[in-house]
Amino acid sequence: MSEEPMHAVMMALLTATAGCMLAMAAGMARASRPLVSWTGVTFDLAAVAYAIKLWNNQSHILPIWLSAPVIAVSASTVGWFWLFVMALFEDRIRIRPVMLAPVALLVVSMLASTYLPAPFAPWCSIIFNATQVLMALHVLYLVAQGWTGDLVEARRQLRGPFLVTVTTYIIVTRGFELLNVFGAVPHWYLLANAIVLCLVCLAGTLVFLESRGELFGAIPEPADVRGLATPQRVAARNGAGLGLASSPDRSSPDRANLDRAVKADLDRLHNLMSTQEIWREEGLTIASLAVKANMPETHLRRLISDHLAYRNFPSFVNAHRIAAAKARLSDPNEARVTVSTIAYDIGFASLGPFNRAFREETGFSPSEWRRNTLCDSSPASDEA
Repeated sequence: MSEEPMHAVMMALLTATAGCMLAMAAGMARASRPLVSWTGVTFDLAAVAYAIKLWNNQSHILPIWLSAPVIAVSASTVGWFWLFVMALFEDRIRIRPVMLAPVALLVVSMLASTYLPAPFAPWCSIIFNATQVLMALHVLYLVAQGWTGDLVEARRQLRGPFLVTVTTYIIVTRGFELLNVFGAVPHWYLLANAIVLCLVCLAGTLVFLESRGELFGAIPEPADVRGLATPQRVAARNGAGLGLASSPDRSSPDRANLDRAVKADLDRLHNLMSTQEIWREEGLTIASLAVKANMPETHLRRLISDHLAYRNFPSFVNAHRIAAAKARLSDPNEARVTVSTIAYDIGFASLGPFNRAFREETGFSPSEWRRNTLCDSSPASDEA
């Protein structure tokens, strides 16, 4: 293909890419989950800037005062994709400010590689591309780690094909960009990149908009955490308990309307989780729970998701563990038992995951919860 027709094809592909990402941004802007909404919209707009940057690399139409902001925003695309994946697939409701540091690193290193002279520019380009590869690899890790425990079927189906495609695209293109630092990329790369980028964005638009309600809708409050008391409420009741009228998997508000078979399954699940307390088993998986419950894994997934309002299996298990931890941390008789001992007793393999799960559930660290409920400023604690 001669240069002029190839240029026209690239412009058309990049225009279509920008249109797809704007459509996806409009869909994500209506998401009920704020963190998913704003990280998703920001990612989409950064991808639009990336398409404009590729277009400007060929046309050189934008003045420098406009091209510099476009370059800066486009540089953050993979960073926002990384944050969006964590918000969407890990059901996070907040991100720590420190997690914005890699995004800032991408912007700074990209601007430095564009405007600084040699020998600084190549090294900044290496930092920029290497950071994106590491983020893409972390996304692949998140996809693999949460796959089996994901209870949202549309999201579970999305994990493999689409996210692996996107992250593979990121890694491959970064490889070509690193190659460009030390030499020259093949002449066909620019057109191939535009074609693949357009196809990936089009597929993403179709997939995300088709399942927008299930993926981006508000997370229903799990049945087992309704009415959980805050530390202040517990303290106000003078240690009278945690406000748990029943055990976690028994408090579904729609229980009276369930058919007999589902009620029997819920009773069996309740017996395993609340009476036998198999959640204490370290490394409990949904597959092993399905075997113990004598029901197909797919049915167990729907049971927990549809009737107990959990979107992933670790949250379901941790709800029982955290409820038990709250009870022990609020018990004056266990005021001198260390936090780590409680964490290990309830099935956590280490203290770090317990602290994170507890804070995510309550908004407090275990030690803060204990101090608030016992009004004791010096309980035993070795929290990390």
